[in-house]
Amino acid sequence: MNGIKEFSHRSIEVNGGSVSFIDGGSGPTLFLMHGIGGNSRSWQEQFKGLTSEYRVIAWDAPGYGNSALRNSTLADYVATATGLLAALNVEHANILGHSMGGVIAQGMAGSEGVEVDKLILSSTFMGHGEPLAEPLQAGYISRLDDITSMSPKEFGRARAKSMLASPPSEEIFQEVAKIASEVKKSGLLSACEVLNYSDTSPFLKGFTKPVLIITGCHDKIVLPTRSTNMAAYIADAQHIEFENSGHAAYLEEPSAYNAAIKKFLSNG
Repeated sequence: MNGIKEFSHRSIEVNGGSVSFIDGGSGPTLFLMHGIGGNSRSWQEQFKGLTSEYRVIAWDAPGYGNSALRNSTLADYVATATGLLAALNVEHANILGHSMGGVIAQGMAGSEGVEVDKLILSSTFMGHGEPLAEPLQAGYISRLDDITSMSPKEFGRARAKSMLASPPSEEIFQEVAKIASEVKKSGLLSACEVLNYSDTSPFLKGFTKPVLIITGCHDKIVLPTRSTNMAAYIADAQHIEFENSGHAAYLEEPSAYNAAIKKFLSNG
């Protein structure tokens, strides 16, 4: 699982802070945003399978990889993402956001920073929409406790166990665990705050371009019903569920995942 090494992994200044990303391929732009336990390398199978037809750009979210921390608001994350695309001379793009990345992608769909051609929402939801005065939900506090009390390797393995359908291949398990082990507490805290306090439903209501919703049948982190509930807010939504996947269909069933993306992007 190291085909991603052939692609450019670099950093660029965006709105006063560094953003690291991987950029490769040619064709229409497909911008990939990882989840709370991932980073730009989460998309290695998409770089291998999609760069012959698309320019694929995958960022490291604020506080992940070599990306600088930002204010932990959806608006700041959206501004960073759209700023990255602007710095790379991308005026319009297809956006694929997974889990946390999907929440940010929905914010991008409601922004004026970039024209979103099509939107792919992978194992994600609309944010919890908690009032700012409320504390983080217990699940996020538990993750933050884990990253404090566990070694990076232990934390990575714990996250991989929760993300993957059982039984995953050992190769996939080790790769997901390694990527999760690189998460830093500061980045995780900021991401948790974005998810806890965001409500993206207004952005979805105003988005009229095609949307593909992807779910994993065995997802224990974002239950498939939370993802499919988004469809009620979307004018033009399609849905595909992967029967053998948990929260990481992009690695658990990469061939089918990539095929679904290609079909969705090529239609219309």
